[in-house]
Amino acid sequence: MNAPTYAGIGARATPNPVLADMTTIAAWLARNGWRLASGGAHGADTAFAAGAPAAQRTLYLPWAGYNGHAGTDCRAPSPSELAAWMNVAANFHPAWHRCSPAVRKLHARNAAILLGPGLDGPVDAVVAWTPEGGIVGGTGLALRIAANWRIPVLNLAVLSPRTACERLRAIRRSA
Repeated sequence: MNAPTYAGIGARATPNPVLADMTTIAAWLARNGWRLASGGAHGADTAFAAGAPAAQRTLYLPWAGYNGHAGTDCRAPSPSELAAWMNVAANFHPAWHRCSPAVRKLHARNAAILLGPGLDGPVDAVVAWTPEGGIVGGTGLALRIAANWRIPVLNLAVLSPRTACERLRAIRRSA
């Protein structure tokens, strides 16, 4: 059986207590055999990565060296992968035509985080934080992708860490 994978994402402005919870949750999930898929951004992505060992995570980067990330746990797209990731992201962004090329790449990595590099291996769950649990900002694009693929979303703005972990345990049992 493959290890279950979760997307650890959220706003860069995630409150510090929630960032601490994200690191704790990531460590607990790693101890229980889960893999992390995240994007290497400051805030939530960094908090999740701090709790997950490099061998149990993949950081999908919009370009090589993003935010100083390098290593075997980092994955920057090939040109063909980036084109496919952008195609997915464009379908879930309300104003794609107004995004700069760099911002498009930042959004595109959400497709890989949620669906895998070939867009054919969706994560088992999403653990996130957004203000008031809303579908907003860059994380909102990822949450719209999750909804389309019926991937369970556990938003720490509306769920306690304990409840999120209980739901993740149930997801693991049903897989």
